[in-house]
Amino acid sequence: MTFATRFRKSIEYQVVEELSRSVRWDANRIVVNTDAERLAGVCEALAKAGGIFDSAVLSSPASTRVPQVCYAFRMPDLGLGVSVFARGKNITCLSTRLDAAAWDERKIKDLAGVQLDGLEDARPLLAHPESGWGDFAEAVSKNRQTVLKPSEAYASREYAMEGTGADGEFEIPVGPVHAGIIEPGHFRFFVGGEDIHRMETRMFYLHRGLERQAVGRHVQRILPLIEQVSGDESVANAVAFAQAVEDLEGIRVPERAESLRLVLLELERIYSHLADLGGMATDVGFYASSSQFLLLREEMMRQNAALSGDRFLRGVVSIGGVDRNATQENLDATADALASFSKAFDELESMTLSSSTFLDRVFTTGKVSAFVADELALVGPVARASGKSCDLRRHFPYGAYKKRAVCESMAASGDVLARFNVKANEVKESARLIRSEINQMPSGPTHTGEKRTGHGFGWGWCEAPRGSCSIFVRTDKGRISRLSIRTASFRNWRGLERAVNGNIIPDFPLINKSFNLSYAGTDL
Repeated sequence: MTFATRFRKSIEYQVVEELSRSVRWDANRIVVNTDAERLAGVCEALAKAGGIFDSAVLSSPASTRVPQVCYAFRMPDLGLGVSVFARGKNITCLSTRLDAAAWDERKIKDLAGVQLDGLEDARPLLAHPESGWGDFAEAVSKNRQTVLKPSEAYASREYAMEGTGADGEFEIPVGPVHAGIIEPGHFRFFVGGEDIHRMETRMFYLHRGLERQAVGRHVQRILPLIEQVSGDESVANAVAFAQAVEDLEGIRVPERAESLRLVLLELERIYSHLADLGGMATDVGFYASSSQFLLLREEMMRQNAALSGDRFLRGVVSIGGVDRNATQENLDATADALASFSKAFDELESMTLSSSTFLDRVFTTGKVSAFVADELALVGPVARASGKSCDLRRHFPYGAYKKRAVCESMAASGDVLARFNVKANEVKESARLIRSEINQMPSGPTHTGEKRTGHGFGWGWCEAPRGSCSIFVRTDKGRISRLSIRTASFRNWRGLERAVNGNIIPDFPLINKSFNLSYAGTDL
């Protein structure tokens, strides 16, 4: 049975037969074109056939009057991605059948004014109408400074949040302005005593319009903007964007460049996870542990600077490879530093997990079940701590990962302790991968040298420290006509809402830190 036949049979039991005439495929993806009414049915069929929902994004050029949307899925059995396209101002929504798509569809509604028929939660996601945001958006959109087109929903000055209705339940609002030096985010708790019945998050207080700012710019000059999506995931987002452009332009990246990208990605994972591990120790008051995690993180940041010239590893990844080579001397120094780092990390991990005070706070706290992880299509360490195997480096390998075996860190309990263990194990696996890659680093060029000006669309994805990120890009003569970004944080905030249920208010900071989601990476 051919690949095309297998794919068609996997979805035709749910979708009309005519659909198969609108399917095309290549080495990297399957493309399905359907109409606005059938879109939800096609996507539901893909999910029932084993597809994993990735994202739903605007896919038409920003100047298009009738918007086009694209719903992306990953098909583990086929090892490929599926892109389902539909065009129209009225689209049958998917989120009533697949809850994971709720935020994606609300974002599309806000950005393009698309009417999503059946959308259960029609409140604006990006807009804050009660603060006059809609009036502001309407004014700046006339000057073409933003893609936002205020819809009728902005006429309302209220954003209703409802609890469970339990007797004696009351509300505790937290944020968006916080006591610490963090970005704005609002958390509304509905509680009985100290027990949390329900929590709702509200983000998007500092919408930067990054996706719109990219429109009209040349793909070769946009990477500094992409690296600002989320500061501690700069490499992952840059690699995802580069792979999207390389996909649409048919650029083949040299082996040494792919290898160096792997080293940078794993260094980023290490310093990001060290901050998370130290943060969890801080939130239980175990400062002897947290201070040492932060010390190790600082040492790794300095190693980043020595290898790449930048503590956050920025300015290295480019379309077609990397712009900065690494000498063998610097690579060897990195491998040596990781050897001593690994020994210190093992000792620190053992000390932390031998503390009864630490274990008492993290055990059974903030549980996320495998069912919830599936329902919301959670990604990264959060999903893996709930027993969901979802590491793109292993299941949908890209770049140098195609030739490397990645040991996926897993747990089953879904609590703070599980997320701590998953991230700790990923730190150790990242150190192993880097040292192995340095030992067999290929020689040769670090950049393809090609600068094409293609026309079309491409998808790029990457396993960032917080989980998978995916980027859709459409170009016209080398310039971006549409950019849509879905980060791991955007996907996982709703998982945090479920994790806190049944816990007490004082445990929220600890549960929140175990997720450690990015505000900036959500509010683009």
